[in-house]
Amino acid sequence: MDRKQWEDNIEGSFITAEAYGALSDEEKEDAYSDMLSFGTAGIRGKLGLGPNRLNRYNVEKVALGLARGLEQKTKPLVVIGYDTRHFSREFAETMTSVLVHNNVEVRLSEQYISTPELSFHVREHGADFGVMITASHNPPEYNGIKVYGPDGAQLIDEPAAELSRKINAVEDIFNIDSTPFDRALESGEAKYIEHDMEEKYRDNITSFIPKIPSSNLEVIFSSLHGTSVPIVPEMLDTLGFSNYTLVREQCQPDGDFPTVKSPNPESVEAFEEARKLGTKTEADVLIATDPDADRIGLQVLHEGKYIHLNGNQLGILLLDHRLKMHKGSTPVVIKSIVTSDLGRKIVEDKGGKMIEVLTGFKYIGEQIKLLEEHDSHQFILGYEESYGYLLEPFVRDKDAIQIVPYIISMASELKNDDMTLVDALESIYERYGRRMEILFSHTFEGASGKKKIEEIMTQFRNNAPDEIKGRKVVMTEDFERQERTYNDGTSEAIDLPVANVIKIHFEDGWIALRPSGTEPKIKLYVSLESDDIEAESKAINAMIFEN
Repeated sequence: MDRKQWEDNIEGSFITAEAYGALSDEEKEDAYSDMLSFGTAGIRGKLGLGPNRLNRYNVEKVALGLARGLEQKTKPLVVIGYDTRHFSREFAETMTSVLVHNNVEVRLSEQYISTPELSFHVREHGADFGVMITASHNPPEYNGIKVYGPDGAQLIDEPAAELSRKINAVEDIFNIDSTPFDRALESGEAKYIEHDMEEKYRDNITSFIPKIPSSNLEVIFSSLHGTSVPIVPEMLDTLGFSNYTLVREQCQPDGDFPTVKSPNPESVEAFEEARKLGTKTEADVLIATDPDADRIGLQVLHEGKYIHLNGNQLGILLLDHRLKMHKGSTPVVIKSIVTSDLGRKIVEDKGGKMIEVLTGFKYIGEQIKLLEEHDSHQFILGYEESYGYLLEPFVRDKDAIQIVPYIISMASELKNDDMTLVDALESIYERYGRRMEILFSHTFEGASGKKKIEEIMTQFRNNAPDEIKGRKVVMTEDFERQERTYNDGTSEAIDLPVANVIKIHFEDGWIALRPSGTEPKIKLYVSLESDDIEAESKAINAMIFEN
């Protein structure tokens, strides 16, 4: 699309001429080098002017594509939520205006909400689609659009591809008709989500965590400038737990995320302010959620220092506890293919069933839906190593708000026995073995970065190694070719959707390579039975990325 045409239309884009003028030539060139596309995880991109940036015109394009996907419905309904990022509210109102103009009824959150709440509202309203305006834990210059189906899960591959075709068919994006937002509200075609619906979400959580055990456990909590405040502290109060302290400066909604380099609870650095506060009060547990409150991170005071639990470790703790509490039908746990295999050991030891899916919580949501048809199986946990967990399926996406009171309840029980969550984790390792994991994430910006990522994947895809740093390769899985190849040359099909992931197995673990679908990143997952996981994983990482 013509750069001049974009620049001539800057006034209506939400991007100021001053901000655009301050960009470097390279940044401007990148804004026109490609076109934001709706993929398997929706749309996520930098805010700015141009086809490769998120702005009013690209949001209207998505909204019109969504409306066209609902043309066969008699009374279509879409539920929209938004987080605390820059332009999130404006984008939500923009989508509402386009949808209403195209005879789609809208229910919109009156203020910012979390991603799991949006998933819940989609189900409760019986909506055809849900839309969440968020870029999750990305830096402040990003925003995005997630789209949910009627089951409250993000769209899986086929429906996402169909919606993508509808969106891409929109051509004249500077002249998309819409109803002014105020008029959409006045007409009743757009309405704010009822407050009793918000209460219903909270009640669903407190009903399966009726009370947090009394103890002298002290907790520090941070929303990292996102959507989990005030809902989390209000819920803890309802459950009778008052021994928490908020990181006040981080519990103010702010799309600049001024107190952190990255609002990502996976990052140790994101806990710097919480650690300062925790050190003063000798708090037992530090908890942080990302801006849209679908991910949660944890640090635990153990033997005088704070230990940062990784996503696999928190998942294992939740899994072990859920299995202990479970009674009745066969318990089912769902995890991603790049999540530790230790969970499978634990589940199968307890007579449960483990289901593996591709990375992306939508696939966990899909399996929950299928499980509903089997009365003899009961879902108890879905989780990914990337700090995403779901305990109870009234939500069909990651839900950190469920996890906060549940993990506090676990830690409070342990505190009464003079134990920490780290002690509980060590107990699990003693029973099932010490499988350790490390994740490396590499960013390669621009067209050259994209080419480098493609070259790395092609190299492993076409020339899979027989050995990596002294470990013999016993099997390679290529999820793009949907083929599993053993070291004796035999192969078999992989019964999962196509995905750009390569997983290389050893006798005592595996590594996996996976490019991001929404960012210029490639991730290396290392999962090994090792006494020195850091040194071994760094050597593997250097072999792949530093040659």
